[in-house]
Amino acid sequence: MGKADVLKAIKNAEKEAEKTIENAESKASSILSDARLKATEIIQKSQEDINSKSRKMIEEARSNAQSEADVVTKDGDKNIQGIVEKGTKQRKKAIDSVIESFMK
Repeated sequence: MGKADVLKAIKNAEKEAEKTIENAESKASSILSDARLKATEIIQKSQEDINSKSRKMIEEARSNAQSEADVVTKDGDKNIQGIVEKGTKQRKKAIDSVIESFMK
């Protein structure tokens, strides 16, 4: 092999090395872009899941609070009704007592 052949072989090897480097850089860039895209998708999905779970927890808490409020209201209504009934019964006694004291 002569000098010219050796130089030609070296130049060809350098060109091949450049192509290999370009392909590797392109592939690395593509892998990096795909990784960023996947990371963004994962973050978005996680955020959606968190929002969905948060809404569900808030709705459950509202439902529980409403149920408890309904129970308290029902108990309060019963107590008020008892007071009204007792007051009605006591009013007749009070009227009778006042009338009786005037009659004496």
